[in-house]
Amino acid sequence: MGGKKKPTISQLVKKEEKQKPQQRQVRRGEEGAKSRIALIDQKVMDDIVREVVNWDLVTPYQVASKYGIKMSAAQKVLRSLHEGGKLVLVARGHREEIYVSRKAYEKLYAG
Repeated sequence: MGGKKKPTISQLVKKEEKQKPQQRQVRRGEEGAKSRIALIDQKVMDDIVREVVNWDLVTPYQVASKYGIKMSAAQKVLRSLHEGGKLVLVARGHREEIYVSRKAYEKLYAG
């Protein structure tokens, strides 16, 4: 019946050896391009706290993109500010949380 012949074991081994160096180079290039900070320095944390409290609307994406940190780290920072009483959680969805500064919340809902 026809069809393409299957490669021998030695041919498969040679093919895999040729592909291994190429895969390593691609992976190293991708890691270098995406450098996000998982742990936050105290200085960066202070900057985030100082600026975010003055924003009217705050999302983890805004914090992550402005300061070059991971989304999970930005979420943890905003949750800690919420627990500290500096931010108010106004909407929570499946993936996103929206916070408002305490001043803006009191201004909107005072009365």
